[in-house]
Amino acid sequence: MSAASTTPTAASWLTANVRPAGSFGRADVGRLRALLEALSACASLVVLDLQAMTLRSASAAEAIDDAAAELERRGGCLLCINADDDTLLRLGGCTHAVLVTRDEPAPVA
Repeated sequence: MSAASTTPTAASWLTANVRPAGSFGRADVGRLRALLEALSACASLVVLDLQAMTLRSASAAEAIDDAAAELERRGGCLLCINADDDTLLRLGGCTHAVLVTRDEPAPVA
Protein backbone atom coordinates (compact mmCIF):
# COMPACT_ATOMS: atom_id res chain seq x y z
CA MET A 1 0.00 0.00 0.00
CA SER A 2 1.23 3.46 -0.78
CA ALA A 3 1.17 6.11 1.92
CA ALA A 4 -1.36 8.13 -0.08
CA SER A 5 -3.85 5.25 -0.13
CA THR A 6 -3.78 4.87 3.67
CA THR A 7 -4.25 8.53 4.61
CA PRO A 8 -7.71 9.21 6.09
CA THR A 9 -9.97 11.57 4.20
CA ALA A 10 -12.78 13.71 5.56
CA ALA A 11 -15.30 11.53 3.73
CA SER A 12 -14.19 8.15 5.04
CA TRP A 13 -12.88 6.95 8.38
CA LEU A 14 -11.99 3.47 9.49
CA THR A 15 -12.24 2.99 13.25
CA ALA A 16 -10.82 -0.03 15.08
CA ASN A 17 -11.82 -0.87 18.65
CA VAL A 18 -9.31 -3.07 20.49
CA ARG A 19 -9.73 -4.48 23.99
CA PRO A 20 -6.64 -6.40 25.07
CA ALA A 21 -7.04 -8.54 28.18
CA GLY A 22 -4.49 -9.72 30.67
CA SER A 23 -1.11 -8.58 31.88
CA PHE A 24 1.25 -7.21 29.22
CA GLY A 25 4.96 -7.23 29.96
CA ARG A 26 8.11 -7.46 27.84
CA ALA A 27 7.26 -10.96 26.59
CA ASP A 28 3.94 -9.72 25.17
CA VAL A 29 5.16 -6.51 23.56
CA GLY A 30 5.87 -8.13 20.17
CA ARG A 31 2.25 -9.18 19.69
CA LEU A 32 0.90 -5.86 20.94
CA ARG A 33 3.30 -3.93 18.68
CA ALA A 34 2.41 -6.08 15.64
CA LEU A 35 -1.32 -5.50 16.16
CA LEU A 36 -0.97 -1.76 16.70
CA GLU A 37 1.41 -1.36 13.73
CA ALA A 38 -1.07 -3.12 11.45
CA LEU A 39 -3.94 -0.97 12.67
CA SER A 40 -1.98 2.28 12.56
CA ALA A 41 -1.11 1.60 8.93
CA CYS A 42 -4.74 1.54 7.80
CA ALA A 43 -7.13 2.83 10.46
CA SER A 44 -8.13 6.43 10.99
CA LEU A 45 -8.92 6.02 14.67
CA VAL A 46 -7.85 3.25 17.02
CA VAL A 47 -9.71 3.05 20.32
CA LEU A 48 -7.63 1.02 22.77
CA ASP A 49 -9.82 0.00 25.71
CA LEU A 50 -7.44 -0.64 28.62
CA GLN A 51 -10.05 -1.71 31.17
CA ALA A 52 -9.09 -5.42 31.06
CA MET A 53 -5.36 -4.84 30.50
CA THR A 54 -2.49 -4.37 32.92
CA LEU A 55 0.69 -2.74 31.57
CA ARG A 56 3.79 -4.13 33.26
CA SER A 57 6.40 -2.79 30.89
CA ALA A 58 7.65 0.54 29.61
CA SER A 59 8.13 -1.26 26.29
CA ALA A 60 4.39 -1.86 26.06
CA ALA A 61 3.78 1.85 26.62
CA GLU A 62 6.35 2.63 23.90
CA ALA A 63 4.53 0.32 21.47
CA ILE A 64 1.29 2.21 22.15
CA ASP A 65 2.90 5.62 21.69
CA ASP A 66 4.75 4.53 18.53
CA ALA A 67 1.45 3.45 16.96
CA ALA A 68 -0.14 6.71 18.11
CA ALA A 69 2.67 8.67 16.46
CA GLU A 70 2.12 6.85 13.17
CA LEU A 71 -1.62 7.46 13.30
CA GLU A 72 -1.04 11.12 14.13
CA ARG A 73 1.43 11.43 11.24
CA ARG A 74 -1.31 10.23 8.89
CA GLY A 75 -3.99 12.49 10.39
CA GLY A 76 -5.53 9.89 12.70
CA CYS A 77 -5.59 9.26 16.43
CA LEU A 78 -5.00 6.51 18.99
CA LEU A 79 -7.39 6.96 21.90
CA CYS A 80 -6.70 5.00 25.09
CA ILE A 81 -9.85 4.72 27.20
CA ASN A 82 -10.61 3.27 30.64
CA ALA A 83 -7.05 3.71 31.89
CA ASP A 84 -6.61 3.13 35.61
CA ASP A 85 -4.08 5.01 37.73
CA ASP A 86 -1.29 2.42 37.31
CA THR A 87 -1.75 2.38 33.54
CA LEU A 88 -1.73 6.17 33.43
CA LEU A 89 1.62 6.13 35.24
CA ARG A 90 3.05 3.68 32.68
CA LEU A 91 1.71 5.78 29.81
CA GLY A 92 2.83 9.06 31.39
CA GLY A 93 5.66 9.49 28.89
CA CYS A 94 3.42 9.06 25.87
CA THR A 95 3.30 12.20 23.78
CA HIS A 96 1.03 11.03 20.95
CA ALA A 97 -1.66 8.79 22.49
CA VAL A 98 -4.77 10.48 23.89
CA LEU A 99 -5.40 9.14 27.40
CA VAL A 100 -8.83 8.99 29.03
CA THR A 101 -9.26 7.74 32.60
CA ARG A 102 -12.04 5.44 33.73
CA ASP A 103 -13.80 8.35 35.43
CA GLU A 104 -13.95 10.78 32.53
CA PRO A 105 -16.07 10.54 29.39
CA ALA A 106 -14.39 9.79 26.08
CA PRO A 107 -14.02 12.86 23.85
CA VAL A 108 -16.60 13.34 21.13
CA ALA A 109 -15.77 14.83 17.73
